[in-house]
Amino acid sequence: MKQSLFTALLALMLAVTQNSQDPLRDAMKKRIDEAKLGTGTAVGLLNPEGRSFASYGRVSAGGKESAADTIVEIGSIGKVFTSLLLADMVERGQVALNDPVRKYLPTSVKMPSYKGEDITFADLATHTSGLPRDSVPVDMTKSESPYVGYTTNQLYAFLAQYELPRDPGAKWEYSNVGIGLLGHVLALRAGMNFEDLMRQRIFEPLGMKDTGLTFNSEQQSRRALGHNGKLVPVPYWTGGVVAPAGGFNSTAADLLAFGAAVLDPKSPLKAAFARMLTVKRPIEGTRTEQALGWNVFKLGNNEILAHDGGTFGFQARFIVDTTRKRAVIVWVNGRSEEPLNAIVGLALDRPKL
Repeated sequence: MKQSLFTALLALMLAVTQNSQDPLRDAMKKRIDEAKLGTGTAVGLLNPEGRSFASYGRVSAGGKESAADTIVEIGSIGKVFTSLLLADMVERGQVALNDPVRKYLPTSVKMPSYKGEDITFADLATHTSGLPRDSVPVDMTKSESPYVGYTTNQLYAFLAQYELPRDPGAKWEYSNVGIGLLGHVLALRAGMNFEDLMRQRIFEPLGMKDTGLTFNSEQQSRRALGHNGKLVPVPYWTGGVVAPAGGFNSTAADLLAFGAAVLDPKSPLKAAFARMLTVKRPIEGTRTEQALGWNVFKLGNNEILAHDGGTFGFQARFIVDTTRKRAVIVWVNGRSEEPLNAIVGLALDRPKL
């Protein structure tokens, strides 16, 4: 009996020692406990062996433990979803990538152009439209989304007065308002509410039951609370008509389901995923190209599709390694300028988390 107890204690001590020497979990713990860059974090890994998750901390101070099904703000990762919707509508013949966006807006709306050159759907989805980053002032020291209550009429008024600085398609310039406009116009073309359209065309076919802009009471109970750089809770992010650019919430589990669909040759959206990579435009000064929604670059010999996400209370990074059939999602419920690349790197090559 004593030998059995000794063996059990030895095994427990070994497990604790091994866990304390796990670089991934050490990095997660350091970000939460030492750097105070949030109260919780989670990592999801998809590889040929399956899916696995690691989490640390809580969804809020004193709240539930972080988990694979914790619902979090993913910010600009949602631009990939909106761009996939565009690709799907192209596959359905509802729009073409080179269609001028003004074709699908009310005739009363004045779209900016440059020397007679119109902004196309491809321009919007690759951040080469010539539209600026935002159509409202953004103060990162504030706690509330600058797009709270931002209406369609406000978007139209901005478009009517804005002058493009260059030909559409000529140069990459990241644009939240451009992707917001993209989602709005696609919904007009389909004759549906944008969120309903996304659920019908993207989220339901891919089994992403916890991804969207609004949530029921059960889902609401699983939402993490965001925090600013001083670890002060901030309101949930809302984007008004520009929500297609950064208003989505999701889970680590749903994002791995999305990553699996990207890699699945039998995915119901296979053709749309392929369409996203048919347009690639350079991001000046980098080794990265901008496809429809995705940032595309090489990591060694491997092709990587990636996107970061950030709101006033959350950070996230999502990558898909199409060469090695892997995907990683990392989120933290705190705002920081410190990137999540290190944690992604620690997860990417592992057999499981």
